Amino acid sequence: MLSRIRHSIHESGRWFTQNPSGASAQRSNRRRLFVFLATLIPALAASLTYVWIRPPEYRASARVEITPAAAAAPAAPSEGSRPFLTEVQILTSRPVLEVVARRLERLGQNVSIFGADPVAGMQTHLEAATVPGTNVVELVATGAAPDLLAPLVNTIVDVYRDHLAEAYDASSSEAIAQADEEVKKLDANVTARRRAIEAYRIRYNIVSLERDENQVLAQTRNLAASLGQANQRVAAAEGNLRALTESAAAGNAPVRPRDEVALQNLEQRAAQMRADLRELERTYTADYMAREPKAVEQRKRLADLEGQIKSQREESQKAALAEARQELASAKSAVAGIQEQIASSRGEVGQFTMRYNEYKSQQEELAELEKAFRESVQKRAKTEASERARMPAIKIIEAAAGPQQPWRPPYWRDTGISIGGSLLLALVMMGLVELFNRSGQPPTMVLIPPQSSGLTLEGGLAALPNQPPPPAALERSEPRLLTQQPKLPRELSRDEVAALVQASDAGSHLVALLLLSGLTADEAIALRPADVDLARGVLRVGGESGREIAISNSLRAELAARTTSVAPDSMLGQNGRSATREGIDAQILCAAHDAGLEDPASINADCLRHTYVAYLVRQGIRFADLTALVGELPTNVLGAYTTFAPAGPRVARERIETSYPSARANIAG
Repeated sequence: MLSRIRHSIHESGRWFTQNPSGASAQRSNRRRLFVFLATLIPALAASLTYVWIRPPEYRASARVEITPAAAAAPAAPSEGSRPFLTEVQILTSRPVLEVVARRLERLGQNVSIFGADPVAGMQTHLEAATVPGTNVVELVATGAAPDLLAPLVNTIVDVYRDHLAEAYDASSSEAIAQADEEVKKLDANVTARRRAIEAYRIRYNIVSLERDENQVLAQTRNLAASLGQANQRVAAAEGNLRALTESAAAGNAPVRPRDEVALQNLEQRAAQMRADLRELERTYTADYMAREPKAVEQRKRLADLEGQIKSQREESQKAALAEARQELASAKSAVAGIQEQIASSRGEVGQFTMRYNEYKSQQEELAELEKAFRESVQKRAKTEASERARMPAIKIIEAAAGPQQPWRPPYWRDTGISIGGSLLLALVMMGLVELFNRSGQPPTMVLIPPQSSGLTLEGGLAALPNQPPPPAALERSEPRLLTQQPKLPRELSRDEVAALVQASDAGSHLVALLLLSGLTADEAIALRPADVDLARGVLRVGGESGREIAISNSLRAELAARTTSVAPDSMLGQNGRSATREGIDAQILCAAHDAGLEDPASINADCLRHTYVAYLVRQGIRFADLTALVGELPTNVLGAYTTFAPAGPRVARERIETSYPSARANIAG
């Protein structure tokens, strides 16, 4: 193998020496190299010289948070607020920088490097940028003197802090002085007014603003209360006298309470005598009673007792009238006496009332003055607090530090750009030279060194080294990634299912219920009465997808009615005829037509079963549980049903409602 490689190399070298086009290729390469180097070296020299002869610039920055007096109100500061932006302009203003220049000179710094006008030179080297959404300002100084930049920035911050303090002292002192003057004036007025009111009170013997504590007003109030009570007494006496007079005229005048007991005793004795006489009259005759001494004596005593009762009652009535007249006269006399006292003290009460009202009005004026004084004190306190809250402040977040490295220009970045640009320029120039030096090229010859055969043991064509694979290797048919999705039957809405079941006849009820329980049309046709286990409540489905499904209440009632009346070999057969697929579709078509559904010709057994399967999938049932309920489904059909499933984790079978609701409700109804 090694001997073959050596022979191939020797033959190739001899070919180059004998071939005249080899010398032309060497000349072309030398020309390319010359053009490339002749362009690259001057371009590198010029660009690198420009990059490295530029003087370095240094940068020092500080971050400060400014809370100006006008921005210290409760409103949140913002980048666009006028007080804050004004303070940012003051930070680099000429008055501030003049003070900064003097302080730097006192510190031994040379500010003449900023030019004949150091302040104008500082302004050209300074920049104050705000941080959006905050009161933070970044103060930046750039220049060729790295030792001066950091002291410049820090001195500006110190001078600006002193400027804020001076502005606050000037504004706050004036506002607090005005508030103090107002408080003093109101305090003097309140004191003088209190003294005048106290002298007036002592002069006219006014105890206080409480009416009950002043003797004259208290006496007047007591007389008024007594007069009211006396008038009530007169009214009561007049009413009592009137009642007694009317009762006497009617013959049933009341008796005085103190005579009531005596009259009751007399009346009891008279009643006892009458009872004794009636007892004797029932025993003896009237002639005997007229001659019996005891009876005559008892009648005489009864007459005397009745006369005594009458006379005593009349005397008690007269005495009651006399007492009522005397009570009325006494009440009227008391009213007259009280009215006379009120009339005698009316002048004194009026004069005292006038002075009392004057004292009261003076007290109200004093209360207004005291209120104004309190408000002025509160205003003064608020002014002082607000001035303190509005006290401007500057907080240094990051002080300036002396720069250690140049800020610009970026020497190494520009060096890389220069090298890359020079290489690109050299390549472009080399391409242009070659473009104008092109000539007719000889036919291309490919040297293939000796190699082993390209045929494999199987007789196929193998790929040569460094050569593309044979075309036969590329001619492969790729399988399609996705197969065509199956076309699913029409899905009925719950209202359509309810209408269809409601319109179905007795023979169609069972068919609809079986299809809405997951059975196919063929499984429903093959169903026998022996497959129905009403005791366990299950339905055994045979065939390739053998399974047991739970029987709903409506399906149970229909199966119970059919198991005893149909042939033992079929549940759906009628009149000795077996059910067929065409017959089932015809029954469903009739029910759909009778229910008035849209396009009834497109509704068949597959529609009802597909509606039930979609109902289960939309509840999020696991597909493993789905096949256990409706039987095995083709893979492409299962893939089509995945579009019906909701997002999220799947739901266990125990939480799935397996009875179709519309059919259940209509059949139950």
